[in-house]
Amino acid sequence: MPLSRIDVVLPGVDAAYRPYPLDVVETFRQEKGVGRYLLHVGTLQPRKNIPTLLDAFAKLQEADLHLVLIGGKGWLYEEIFARVQALGLTERVHFTGYVPDEELPLWYNGAELLLLPSLYEGFGMPVVEAMACGTPVIAANGSSLPEAVGEAGLLFAAEDAVELAAQITAVCHDPQLSAKMRAHGLAHARQFSWDRAGRETAEVYRKALVEEG
Repeated sequence: MPLSRIDVVLPGVDAAYRPYPLDVVETFRQEKGVGRYLLHVGTLQPRKNIPTLLDAFAKLQEADLHLVLIGGKGWLYEEIFARVQALGLTERVHFTGYVPDEELPLWYNGAELLLLPSLYEGFGMPVVEAMACGTPVIAANGSSLPEAVGEAGLLFAAEDAVELAAQITAVCHDPQLSAKMRAHGLAHARQFSWDRAGRETAEVYRKALVEEG
């Protein structure tokens, strides 16, 4: 099929995904009792590449930094729990299971970073949701994730835990870099609106009807 017959319509992000007041976010973090944390959102399954994330997290030198994984158990999830045990991370890695939709934006807001090391994604909505909340993003450089991230986040080789750990350290230790990523992420996320998606989808149908006569 010629490229001229392909139209890309970006998905929208719900308005609930936005920066929340600092006092609201701090109260939420205190209620959850996790302190400073990195965040992963997605089902616990092999394509999410969570063992690489755990290996990278184990390399960090910050004992007060936690890792929160939001999402249900998928197939072959047992390796993930075994890796946490083997790395001695049981006190710093937290599995929430599914969380209510209204709570998820607060988890994004409270995180130091969203980390998405997936080997494959259909698109990678957590990337855009996090950016819309003002949270910096580091994602794997593969599948659809470079398109979702754009120029607003950092990318790493999907199975390179050393590179991922270095990027996490760089962002957590450099307030200017973190602030730059937040600003660029917010700007990038603005293009993911349902109004825009609706208009562009309607235009695709209009063009198809014209071409069909």
